[in-house]
Amino acid sequence: MQEEIEKISQTQSLNITRLSSGKMYVEKDWIIKEIPFTILVNGQEIVTLLCSPDKLEYLAVGFLLSEGLVKNNIPIKGVSLGKDGYYANVKVDGDLKVPQDLFRKRLISSGCGRGPSFYDFQDIVDCRPVNSDVQINYGQIINLMKAFQAKSSLFKKTGGVHSAALSSPDEIEIFAEDIGRHNAIDKIFGECFLKNISTRNKIILTSGRISSEIVIKVAKRKIPIIASRAAPTDLAVRLAEKTKLSIIGFARGKRMNIYTHNFRIK
Repeated sequence: MQEEIEKISQTQSLNITRLSSGKMYVEKDWIIKEIPFTILVNGQEIVTLLCSPDKLEYLAVGFLLSEGLVKNNIPIKGVSLGKDGYYANVKVDGDLKVPQDLFRKRLISSGCGRGPSFYDFQDIVDCRPVNSDVQINYGQIINLMKAFQAKSSLFKKTGGVHSAALSSPDEIEIFAEDIGRHNAIDKIFGECFLKNISTRNKIILTSGRISSEIVIKVAKRKIPIIASRAAPTDLAVRLAEKTKLSIIGFARGKRMNIYTHNFRIK
């Protein structure tokens, strides 16, 4: 099934007019594709996301996990994708019990390429601390972020996507790109779930801003460290303090800022 997903083109070429140093000329350029992607569970429509047409099977499962609609102990029997990649039907054992007030508790996420999120205040209250003594040193972070940036082939081609990765202190294990920073992270978590890859004591690398929704996603997966090339928000920092999540921001070149729980960074 994943081979079928990869056949969907992620980019489109077109002729653009470029202005540079006072000169105007026409040349070929590449832009990232954006599609509406509807997720269903046992045939019941849940949400439509705007996303990149890549790793859609993982995105569907990762989104359902992040929103709490599918739990870790619920077996997934399969994921059926539309031929055009515009929808996925996730099949689970039994009936999906969607809370009656779920759709009234939506909020408009701060993410790009994102549909409404189903988080509510209770998600914040219920976020349990991540108990992990895993540590990473300064040099390892620099090397990981360098390798992370080198993997961003779609960004290099189009400049229009965010990247995310699951990593150990020594190497990147899973990588994903998407027009939405939330989507890229959900693709990581969906792949981990379907391939039975543990996220404990791992690190999330991201190219995007670390907002409160990102912290909640990462804390739910029991991941103790998140590192980004960008900045965190104040609510993200407060939630990270509560959940014992270490936030590293502005990790570029040989510099970085540690915002919370610096005992994990040597």
